[in-house]
Parts: sequence; C-alpha cells; structure tokens
Amino acid sequence: MSIKHVDASPVSDKKTCDGGWLALYSTPHGPIPVVSVCGNPEEMGWQYGVLVGDLVKRNANRLVKIFESAGLPEFVVHNILDNAWARMAPHTPKRFLDEMEGIVRGAAAAGVELSVQELHRIVAATNFDLYKREERAFEFLDGETMEALQHLAQQRPMSCTMFALWGSRTVDGKMFSLRNLDWLSQSGMHEDKLITLYRPEKGIACVTVGYAGVTGCLAGTNAKGLTLSEVGAFSVCEELDGTPWTLIARQMLEDALTLEEAVTFIEGAKHTIGYNYLVADGDPERYGTAEFAPRAAAFETNFKCCETFFANDAKEAAAEWVDASGKAHQYGLPLADAIMRADTAFGRCSRASQAADDGPGDRDNTGNPWGQNFSGSSYTTCHKPMHDMIRAYETGAEYVFPVRNTRVIEAGPPRRIGIEEALNIAATVAHNTEMLAQDDWDVMSVVYAPTDGDFWVAFESCDGEGNWKNAPDSGYGRFNFGELLAE
Repeated sequence: MSIKHVDASPVSDKKTCDGGWLALYSTPHGPIPVVSVCGNPEEMGWQYGVLVGDLVKRNANRLVKIFESAGLPEFVVHNILDNAWARMAPHTPKRFLDEMEGIVRGAAAAGVELSVQELHRIVAATNFDLYKREERAFEFLDGETMEALQHLAQQRPMSCTMFALWGSRTVDGKMFSLRNLDWLSQSGMHEDKLITLYRPEKGIACVTVGYAGVTGCLAGTNAKGLTLSEVGAFSVCEELDGTPWTLIARQMLEDALTLEEAVTFIEGAKHTIGYNYLVADGDPERYGTAEFAPRAAAFETNFKCCETFFANDAKEAAAEWVDASGKAHQYGLPLADAIMRADTAFGRCSRASQAADDGPGDRDNTGNPWGQNFSGSSYTTCHKPMHDMIRAYETGAEYVFPVRNTRVIEAGPPRRIGIEEALNIAATVAHNTEMLAQDDWDVMSVVYAPTDGDFWVAFESCDGEGNWKNAPDSGYGRFNFGELLAE
C-alpha cells in the first residue's frame, strides 16, 4: 500500500518574537503552523502566547464544547475541569506553571483575552478517562451529570497504537517508531494543529506534535533522538492525584539524554490514570560506529503501578488470561528488535487492574484480551495486526488486514523495514473510515525516524465540500529536527 508523503517546506514568512518564531509549512493536508520558543519557562510562554495565543483561545473553547455536546452546561464543564486540575496542580512541575502564566501574558500583549484557567482546563481535558463506568474523578457530580458523561464515553470509544522497530528488522538498523492518536474525529481540532519546537534555557531541545494550548506533549522527539508515544489504557486503578501525563511526557523529552534516563524518570513519576507509553532511542550520535545501539521500552502505568518492557521481554511472553473453565491462554506476542502496544496490558499488575480490552479489573469483564468472540478489541484490530505485519516483512509473506479484508503487504522476498513500510503499518492500524460514524478514527499520526532526526506528521482533514479523511489518508509531511533547530 502506497502512503502519500512529501517533504514539508515553509510557505510563509516568519513572524518573530524575542527569539521565537512562527511559520506555516506545507503538507498534503494543508499548512501546519510551526512555532519555536526559547529561553526560560516564562520567556517560552510569552513567545508562545504572542505567536499562537489566538489558536490557544479557539482550542480552549473547542474542548469545552466537546463536553457540552454531551448535554452538560458550560458552568458544569468548567466545574469538572477545574476540580480535576485542583487534584493535579500540586503535582505539576513549577516550570510548566510558570510557562502557562507566560502564555497568558503573551496572549494579552497580542490582544487575545486568555486566562490561566483555560490553559489548566486544556491540561485537565487531555488527562481525563471517560471510559470507566464509575469514575472517581467525578464523585462530586450529581447523577444527571454522571449520566451525561457516561453517554459521552459510550459515544466516543477511543484507541491508539504505537511501535518501535530497529536493528535486524530495519534498513541499516535504524530506529522507526509510531504514535497514532485515534480520538474524537470531526471536532474541528485539526484547525488548531500545531508543531512546537522548545529550546529551553536549561534542558534538551524537543519538538511536540499536537494542538495549540497543550502545554505538555501528545507526541514528540528530542535532540538526543528519543521519541515519545502514548496509548490510553483505562484501568480501575486510577486517581487524579498525580502529574498530568502530557507534562510527564514533555518533562521526559526535556530532561532525558538516553533511554536509561527515560526509564528511570517514567518509573519514578507519579502517574494518574491508565496509560501505556513507548520511548524509542534512535542513538543518532553513535550511528555508523560499532557502539550504535538503538533500543526502546514500553511502559504500562496506572495510579498504583508502572511496569517496564523491553524487546522480546519474558514478562510479555508469560502473559496469559484464564477463561471461565480455568483454562489459561497465552496472549503475549514479544519480538526481537521490536515493541508495540495498543490498549492491552501484558504486565501482571497492570493487566490485573485493567478494564480496557475486557480486562479483569472490571468485575463485569471476562479478562479476554481478544474480546468477545475473539473480535472487536484493540488487541485484535491493532496489536496483533502490527505484530503480523512486522513478521510478514521479516518472512516475505503477504498480509491481509482482517478489519477491512484488504491486502496491504504483497508476498515477496523478506525485506527490512524502511519509511515506506513503517508508514504502511501506521496507516493500516489507524482507525479508518469504518469508525467515522462513531466519531472515532485516527486524527493524528506521527512516524519517527529518530536516528536521522526525521519525523512524518499527518492530521485528519476536511475539504471545502465537507469530505473528511483520517490522518494517514490525508498524507504525511516530513520534518527534520535538525533543520527546524537550525532555523
């Protein structure tokens, strides 16, 4: 399957502010704003507010409207998000609080009326879990409001995917990794898409891909060749008394020089709700030497545990679920030089408390990751297809994606995975048009090649006649970290 991708290039003059700049870059699905900020947290916030404060304001209003679409009055939405932020605020690093204050001041200087509460609400909204039938975060709400929120959750099932591939599986042994965001489609958030280059006075330069006003990181890479991917994996073991995951992600990119440092940081973080993460290290500085050693790690987290997995991990191989008759079924699919995740957890602790993919943490679930009648779970629609496509490239077999019954890999000689193959896997497991009626498909896809500093970005799009395309179908624009930094 051929996936459209082109080199992104500037299509506008730079707008500048005190060392920061904003420019539009061309992609197949339309121009993407790229904003670059530098200095201490207050200075980076100021530049961001001056340059894209208008986009932040629009996106803040849009996120509130998503909650209002469930029938919640605006004041109730504000109450929900403000109470959630109050739980997370004590665990939020001061650098990000200072940056948000700077954004507000910068936006005001640009004539945009933006409050710090609106920025807090964006953080809170991106850290909510609407999947759970009983959400402790909403205990202060009345029954009618709870019912509306549960209706919103049922309307909008969500799933994401991620992988890392390197070594024996890839061209020249380089690293390729993925972050697919399958989320609320057709919300209009694509109008506020944004790539942000952070050049902190103290810390490592990094790029995040996401939406205006998301102070943290939905997806990103840093100057040392680390990439960050994430998947929501809801659990019954969840609280909001921790650090927002988007800020954990950004702090890791700004502070970690190596995979080992990223592992130490994530294992020591105060997590909130159920998430799986993947950090890949492209090891660019040692490429071409005998010491070159790209590698990656996956993390399965909730409020009480964080389990770490590496390639071909014995813990994943041992993962099993037990059916009603007492029979054990092995479901782990570990591979050498590869790690992948959708919603399903494989750790003993993380899976035991998981509600995602029929997890045993919910007393009404069976514990079967394959889903009822072995269909309909992210394991069967995302995780196993990623595994099977990786193996098909390794063996030369054809691969037919069962969700759409389409052949996406032709039979041929065994081949190593390069960008075309990585994009093919990414586009195949992204929720596609069959999920459009449920407002759930791939809204953002980022394929990283961190050994080279490249990353390919796609967002969902809508043409002038109202025809929507999910992110991979909209086409990818290639960016290079070093080139952006040189700007």
